[in-house]
Amino acid sequence: MFCLIGLHAFCQTSIGPTGTVIVWQVKPVTPIIGGNPLPKSPVEAPTVSLDDHTLYLYDVAYDFTLMLVDENDEVVYSAFVPANTTSVVLPSTLTGTYTLMLIPNGTYYFEGEIEL
Repeated sequence: MFCLIGLHAFCQTSIGPTGTVIVWQVKPVTPIIGGNPLPKSPVEAPTVSLDDHTLYLYDVAYDFTLMLVDENDEVVYSAFVPANTTSVVLPSTLTGTYTLMLIPNGTYYFEGEIEL
């Protein structure tokens, strides 16, 4: 009986994110004067972490566009990421601080800062 209880607890343990977890802001793609372009219900931000040049995605069940923007507001990297992708390797030639944007649709996007 003790062995089963120990095994059950082991199976319930979830593995946490690898590396640094990214903190998101939700922003509208295009501000609408007099209206709110964000969804009326709360938007659940994806769990994404960064370890070196690898982004780890947890339970992201939708397609999105990933963009990296430098300090001059220029897009230095962009990629389409299909639903249920678990990791994305960013170019190793990129170093410094970037704005990471995940754009799941034409209404809103998630924005966070990363250091490569």
